[in-house]
Amino acid sequence: MSKETIVHVITNFAGVGGAEMMLSRLIQQTQNECDHVIISLMKTSAVYTETLALCRSHYALNWNGLNTVSVIFQLKKLLQKLVPKTIQCWMYHANVLATLSTLGMQHKPNVFWGIHHSLASTKEESISTKVALVFSKMLSNMPKGIIYCAHSALVQHQKFGLENANSHVIANGVSLTKFGPNPILHEPCTIGFAGRYHLAKGYPYLFATIAKLKDQPIIFKIAGSGANIENPEIKAYFEQYQLDEKKVQLLDQISDMPSFYQSIDAFLMTSITEGFPNVLVEAMASGLPCISTDVGDAKYIVNDFGTIVPPRDVEALTDAILNYVAKTDEEKRALKQATRQRVEQNFGIESVSQQYLAQWRQDR
Repeated sequence: MSKETIVHVITNFAGVGGAEMMLSRLIQQTQNECDHVIISLMKTSAVYTETLALCRSHYALNWNGLNTVSVIFQLKKLLQKLVPKTIQCWMYHANVLATLSTLGMQHKPNVFWGIHHSLASTKEESISTKVALVFSKMLSNMPKGIIYCAHSALVQHQKFGLENANSHVIANGVSLTKFGPNPILHEPCTIGFAGRYHLAKGYPYLFATIAKLKDQPIIFKIAGSGANIENPEIKAYFEQYQLDEKKVQLLDQISDMPSFYQSIDAFLMTSITEGFPNVLVEAMASGLPCISTDVGDAKYIVNDFGTIVPPRDVEALTDAILNYVAKTDEEKRALKQATRQRVEQNFGIESVSQQYLAQWRQDR
């Protein structure tokens, strides 16, 4: 029996965002059940060499905004050649352009939109994203279904005006074999943070919190693109708060996240907006209790296995870290185990991939 072809249309398959990582994991998990084809509107990256090698074929259309009409026609031509029954889209622009490209097609595929974005602050979105949102609102009844990565995102987008009766939440999944707990507790206690240098990640609140704890026996490890002392804003934080580079370690962007999680005792997220924060699930799969701001689906993910505080609340973040540090080693180890179990039961890529397959197989 031949495998069904699933065409994935993604805005860009070159970054390391939540949607890209989820698509990569999904393909790796379901390669024996489906023939996957990736069409990236913009580019593909060597970061995903392993995933691309598992695909039947992959394409990059070099979309830049100005060539939107020609890219829609390129996409239509490709889809007519591939004749898929199912198209899974990833992110706003892919949702919109894939839907427009199927207009008037003789063998019209089932198109599923994928939304991996928070609408907590639409004013701060780029013009391109705002335009895509307007088109999304106009076209939202056309796809076979809409898959949201977070419950909060579903509520926000429905309130914005995206209407589709077949709307579901499928959480981002993680590989339970790739991420695992480290039974060792570090001395001194080590708190980790991972996120690119961006307004949404709450770096001002991260450093204000660290400043309050700089005299405590705590090491902070900060990973993420732009998290380096050459960044003038990061350098300014170090000078303003008189921080010690041995106690506040800047790691910049790192490729080996499992090893990063193994090197810390608890995970800190200071974001002011998120959809479904993958880092929380990865950290918890690594047995790390999380201290997180109440953004996106953070509260749903962390549940009772960490601490949720209001965004921008430095005092609450500081107190939560001190409360964790004060726990006994026995309490910390028990929390590690319970945190890992939470992910095993709810966010393993095995169960998440089956939810995607169930959507694609509707009416078959």
